[in-house]
Amino acid sequence: MELAVSREDQDILLKDRNVLQESVVDKYRTAGQIAQTALKYVSGLINESYHRNDGTKICISELCLLTDSFMLARLEQCYSNKVNERGIALPTSIDIDQVANGWCPEVDDSNNIVNWNKDVSESDGLLSSVTGFLRAGDVVKISLGVHVDGYTSQVSHTMVIYPVDVSLPREQRVPTGPLLGGKADAVAAAHLASDTVVALLACSLTPEKIPASLTLNGKNAVTGHVIRNVVDKIAQSFNCCVVPGSRVRRIRRFLAGQNEGIIAEREYKGVAWTESHQEAQLLAKIAQQEQTEELKLTVSKRATQITESASAIPTDDFEVQSGEVYLIDLKMSPLSDFKKQGLVTLQDVDSYTGKSHKNDVLVARSGAFIRDFAHSYTLKLKTSRQLLTKIDRNGVYPMKLAHLSPNFPLTSSSSNGENNQLEALKQDLKSFRLGMSEITNNYLCLEKPIQIAKYIPWDHILKTTNTKGNLSYDATASLTLPGHETPLPKLGISSLKLKSFMKSPETHSLPVARESCTVLLCGSDTSLNEKPELLRVTGGSKTCQPSWVHSKYELNTQDPLVQGIFQLAALSKDKRFGITLRETQPMKYHKTETSSVDGDGDAMEL
Repeated sequence: MELAVSREDQDILLKDRNVLQESVVDKYRTAGQIAQTALKYVSGLINESYHRNDGTKICISELCLLTDSFMLARLEQCYSNKVNERGIALPTSIDIDQVANGWCPEVDDSNNIVNWNKDVSESDGLLSSVTGFLRAGDVVKISLGVHVDGYTSQVSHTMVIYPVDVSLPREQRVPTGPLLGGKADAVAAAHLASDTVVALLACSLTPEKIPASLTLNGKNAVTGHVIRNVVDKIAQSFNCCVVPGSRVRRIRRFLAGQNEGIIAEREYKGVAWTESHQEAQLLAKIAQQEQTEELKLTVSKRATQITESASAIPTDDFEVQSGEVYLIDLKMSPLSDFKKQGLVTLQDVDSYTGKSHKNDVLVARSGAFIRDFAHSYTLKLKTSRQLLTKIDRNGVYPMKLAHLSPNFPLTSSSSNGENNQLEALKQDLKSFRLGMSEITNNYLCLEKPIQIAKYIPWDHILKTTNTKGNLSYDATASLTLPGHETPLPKLGISSLKLKSFMKSPETHSLPVARESCTVLLCGSDTSLNEKPELLRVTGGSKTCQPSWVHSKYELNTQDPLVQGIFQLAALSKDKRFGITLRETQPMKYHKTETSSVDGDGDAMEL
């Protein structure tokens, strides 16, 4: 859809309000501090509950609820009565192993998820998601976000649940060894790629410092092609694949990527990884290896995509400029367990598929929703109308039903008080679900999908008959960027056909590692030292230290592109002649009172 506003208002919303001046930087920094502190808070809860605690453990739904309550409580202390909107930009999600994103169940859904997935085996990576409790060896991805006046800071971090020696005192318990195998490869690749892209974006402020091996056509500029080449090279070096949905994109006020697929954003600027890019890599290999004509005939010409706004289609033909804000969100999956070349894609999870008791199909309903303001409808139920009023007050960001309850956030520090709040919140959810059913059925809100990473061998795709080509359309497909409605356009594979491949026995699940951060490219007029610098408002060494992993792969120092990556790392460490990077530190808080759920009360020190 197009924004139904005048040209003058568009200039104000998309340009004037996105100039990086001191007040805007301070709002980004404040949102980043709260996000950083919340990430540190939930990481501490997980460590205390699963690495140092022998007693009751906190389940995933309660971890998400506690972290969301923590973020909202901290927001109440900042910009009070100074801005119109502030809140949670991305509800806390805790994704385990092959779950790529979107796992944020409500507190009343735990029993339903267990009942819907009774046939999940002990060896299945989905078991932790189903039971709601983490196990040793799990790769846990924590994602959350905060916005102040529409200026958004998001962060994602991957941590590992290690086996520990429980015979030792709590303070002396340490991991018994590093994480090995394909999961370790993915964690290492995601962390290295994220830090490299941060350093590369910082070079856009001083283009003369860009390593020569990273420039294209001798032009000193950070372009989308350079970003893609660097990330793809790191993924290939660790025998991994960049999972579709990964992106390095510019964000603006109220436009942080949360509505991709709902709104065709004008002047979209960013690199997006989709299945079509894996298809392009396959066809390039085919051209180099001079395959048979029979295989070449399976490739059809790409269908022309028709959109109302060409600038809404992601393309790599852009340059990173000073004064912009970027979201770096990279997900990696290992390929070491597969001998054949294959496609890595994402499968949507819902509460209907898999009720035939298949062991490898996860059944769950989404916990987050997104308001689609382009649709209007007169709701019949009073409960639905009241709920929609609350949703509209939440704005354009994803939300959970628990966020709309008067019993949210959790505030009581006593055992009985907190239990009473949880019970009251569960009662609110019952009535909310009735209203949300009518709202979603009339497309006023869309579910934020839960997605699982899947691997499909290329030969299985190429040998399958596809009579309708890319003409078939999947009305239930998840949100997609404009221009990428057909996942494999040159092979003529539609999203509906790709969905059918998920049922094949040759399809396998893949673990995913994820790292995400938000960076500001500050010019000399907005930086503290009056020199151009990159301000990393989320992520960094204080909150996103890599877990203890050991990968058998390493970067090839003979490759010119890899040499440029090492030069970027050296520039980021050189404080005198290198690039200037600055990180936003989390707020300090101290534990003051005990709590029945998390074992810790806290108070903020600003």
